[in-house]
Amino acid sequence: MNRPLNSESVYINDGNKSITQFLNERDRKILDIGCGAGSNGRLIRELYPSSHVTGITCSQTEYEEASKHLNCCIYADLDKDNLFFEEKFDVLLFCHVLEHLVDPVSVIKKLLPHLKAEGKVIILVPNIATWRERWKLALGRFEYTESGIMDKTHLHFYTFHSAHRNLIDPICTLQVQLKSVTGNVPLAFFRHHFLTSSVKKSIDDLGCKYFPNLFGNETIIVATLTKKI
Repeated sequence: MNRPLNSESVYINDGNKSITQFLNERDRKILDIGCGAGSNGRLIRELYPSSHVTGITCSQTEYEEASKHLNCCIYADLDKDNLFFEEKFDVLLFCHVLEHLVDPVSVIKKLLPHLKAEGKVIILVPNIATWRERWKLALGRFEYTESGIMDKTHLHFYTFHSAHRNLIDPICTLQVQLKSVTGNVPLAFFRHHFLTSSVKKSIDDLGCKYFPNLFGNETIIVATLTKKI
């Protein structure tokens, strides 16, 4: 659960654990674009102590907090500022940030020259077509919230099927390697009173595998460079 740090649109959490399954020991230098308060970077550095995580944020409060947890943090507006780095990165991480930007594709293109050959681009965006949001819409409810899929600061909405078409396909130098989702199957009171943890996980895994656009809360895309930029 995200927790506001102050009156700004600034959030701190325990980090997104779904990111870690797409990283390994070879991913030494990571650029965390839209790093927030540094929660993901802290999680990555705990799992891979040899990793070097650089964050970017446009919030002064986030910058001050993230600087405590990351190797380096940059205060910049992704939509407006030009960014220059002396080093290249193994991973460009966009975790729940692209939906907040005016022109997310332009931002990805702007940062690609700083990605190493055969480097990875990892993107996580919320899935607007998940069953909870479909149910709300069926009841005539389309309301913005302080956080979550309907965060009031979101400028773009994606589904499992549209995310790569809107974010990766327009960039000829990127190729999708895999797509996945995290989410759960609605099991009501059975989830809490009758089913074991292993059974619940198996049901959720199967639901997300065969019906990702229905049961996935977030879409995860891993792409790599197809040719030299």
